[in-house]
Amino acid sequence: MPNEIITTLSSSIASMQLNLFHFVVEKPKFDEVLTRRFQRSEITRNVNKNLNLLSNNHFEYLNPICPNCNSNHVIKQEYHERNPILADSGPQKIYLRRYKCKSCSKKFTTSLDSVIKPHHRYVNIYSDKLESLIQTGYRSLRKLGEDFQTFFGNSPSHTTIKKWQTIEVEKRITNTITLYSGYYAYDEQYIRLNGKRHYRLTLYDTILNIPIAEEIAPKRTTETIKRFIEESTKNQPLIAITTDHFRRYKRIMDKISVKHQLCIFHLFKMIGNSVHKILKSKNVSKREKITLCLYFTDIKNIFRTYNEETSINRLETLLDKFKDIPKVLQRYLTKKILPDFQRLTHFMRSPFIQRTSNKVENYYRQTDPNQIKKIYKTIKGILSYLNQKMKKWTAKHGKNINTQ
Repeated sequence: MPNEIITTLSSSIASMQLNLFHFVVEKPKFDEVLTRRFQRSEITRNVNKNLNLLSNNHFEYLNPICPNCNSNHVIKQEYHERNPILADSGPQKIYLRRYKCKSCSKKFTTSLDSVIKPHHRYVNIYSDKLESLIQTGYRSLRKLGEDFQTFFGNSPSHTTIKKWQTIEVEKRITNTITLYSGYYAYDEQYIRLNGKRHYRLTLYDTILNIPIAEEIAPKRTTETIKRFIEESTKNQPLIAITTDHFRRYKRIMDKISVKHQLCIFHLFKMIGNSVHKILKSKNVSKREKITLCLYFTDIKNIFRTYNEETSINRLETLLDKFKDIPKVLQRYLTKKILPDFQRLTHFMRSPFIQRTSNKVENYYRQTDPNQIKKIYKTIKGILSYLNQKMKKWTAKHGKNINTQ
């Protein structure tokens, strides 16, 4: 069979990324350029350089080697027919040469795995493109099918797209970064799956500015949270964690033996809610409201410094006037600020400890929490979506900072 290139696959070969681009003699067409535009150029494909394209879309190796025993004593056999769907020309028959090894008697077929995976109909560019589409935000299977029709002129079935989206995890995803900083923020997000309450647990590296791990749990028990943090930081530094003021967090962090910073923003918000109710009341005089606001400002100033000595001096000055402080603020001083003062001021003793959990809160806002709450029906579905978000966030916002 003569070695010649036929026109039926010339554009398809370009999109399949085989090393046959030097055969192209015509000016590239717009649809070919568009197809290559959406290929992930950062992925290095392990294309077999000994691959030979014969007439009528027949492929074989120039120097076939047995993948089982590495012997080059092989016998050519019949062709195996495949019907992949290419990015620019739709379904196309191709024929892959089969071989039998004389040494080990094993059979093997010409491989095009870098272009299309075994037992798949759509070339890899489809699943590669799916990842970039998902990273722009939630899209239904129908919308994704329309996108494929727009870009490639072919639309995979909903089942096929769903399989491409699905990742093989039980209930947790983790970042692929190899070394964490040891300084984290932890938070939870309430979601519903099929009408049932679940919780999205997130551990966020505040120095590297990336999520470390996420888990979907039906309950946020002490043991569930403790196990999630310990397993997510296994063989990694674990120095400090910033959280909000959920009561059981203190007990959990003490069991883990980690520095526990309580979020200053949530402290101000908690006190501010009580203050706001009084300010709206018509039964409180204007003078009392002004006094309340002034003392609330004094409390906030205790934590508006990174110098621990300054913070203690401001607290002592405020306590000297304890009898004059409005009762609502007295309660917060005696029941919250004084008992938790060490947990509220860890950030003053280390520049790497975050004073708030705002970074993980912002991560929740950026990953479309309202859509997640309403749309996803299974744990695997929501984790597949969050896995794509985690990859994009890490690539876009991740930092590399030495904390030693």
